[in-house]
Amino acid sequence: MVDQIEPTRRISSTARGSNRGRLVEVLRRQGPLPRVELARNTGLSFAAVSGLTSKLIAEELLCETETATPAWPDDTDEEDTDGLNGRRRGRPAVLLTLNPEFGRIIAVSLRMNLIETLIADFSGSGLAQSRLEIATRALDERALCDLVIAQIDAMLEATATPRHRLLGIGIALQGIVNADTGRHLWSPALSITDVDLVKPVREAFGAEVVMANDAVAVALALSAAEPPLAQGLSATIMVGHGVGMGVVVDGEARWGAGAGSEIGHIKLGSNGPQCRCGQRGCIEAHLADYALYRDARTFLDLPPAAAQQPSEAQMALLRERARGGDPRLEHVFQQAGRALAEAVAATISVLRPHHVILAGPGLQAFDMMRRAYEERLEQAVLPWLLKSTAIYLRPSESAAIVEGMIRRTLWVVDRNRMEATE
Repeated sequence: MVDQIEPTRRISSTARGSNRGRLVEVLRRQGPLPRVELARNTGLSFAAVSGLTSKLIAEELLCETETATPAWPDDTDEEDTDGLNGRRRGRPAVLLTLNPEFGRIIAVSLRMNLIETLIADFSGSGLAQSRLEIATRALDERALCDLVIAQIDAMLEATATPRHRLLGIGIALQGIVNADTGRHLWSPALSITDVDLVKPVREAFGAEVVMANDAVAVALALSAAEPPLAQGLSATIMVGHGVGMGVVVDGEARWGAGAGSEIGHIKLGSNGPQCRCGQRGCIEAHLADYALYRDARTFLDLPPAAAQQPSEAQMALLRERARGGDPRLEHVFQQAGRALAEAVAATISVLRPHHVILAGPGLQAFDMMRRAYEERLEQAVLPWLLKSTAIYLRPSESAAIVEGMIRRTLWVVDRNRMEATE
């Protein structure tokens, strides 16, 4: 089942970290605020907020802006002549905001035959984006590192951004990564394994480099887009090229390498279909795009997929054929629905999250999976556990990966900068 229930109350993370960090985190989450609201949201005194924000403005990390909304009593000394709602009429409220020009952040997403790059300002707003289709499995370690560096350079050139203004670089990778060491361990998108991507990129640009699994990046993007999903523990199961999971707490991936889970490689059976990881019977081998397309080609005349990975157009064609009523394709998608239910059941039973979010382009076919998914989920999870978790359906495009990676990188940049200057 896919429910919409009242989300649990968020446990604020602003109680952690430095006072400077708490101010920046609140502005990062909520956008421009007056000083009095910053005090309320951080628990700091108004005097402390005034002192800290003055320093941050002097450092050009924050700047002031105005709103046309009449100021509240805390924000101006001018009286309201009509007394409406207890407001005081007068000059606009002065808001504090993160200075967009303080620096730039770049995110790179590396997936099967595709590299996407996004550059954003310090507020997180995107400035330019690129999409490069390339045979990723043909890249050796040197070619991979050179290509990532070239894509970053292209973004800097496209936005006339000097290198010294680049504060952080985020790299999201399909597959298994060690976010603590910055090493890619295994990915279906690459033929090479155990590669250090972080060191050469850091040496090339002298900026903070952050690495994460692509499912973690999607989880962060969704929680940023919908604040209720950032309350408590959320597990995002991403279905598309593969099947992965990102776990976030209060809207942030605070578990380091543990924030990414290889839920797609839980075995449903020892003699099931072949998975790209080399094993048989994985959830992914029943549910991912390549598995569905591979099975459909055994009885349908479909064009071959490049590097065993169907394109977006090929998957759209497969969904169209399935909705045409072919019972053989109906069986393929129903089996995928049961595999999805197993992934959700394992997530709920092990993590007991407040939210499970089903995301990724593969969920565009959820209507054909729903019946088998709901039947199997009811069987696989204890009823009182199932009721305790809200499940959301959020089909998402690949752009969500770079958007989430911008957010993750900004969080790391903020934390390190605040700790260094406290």
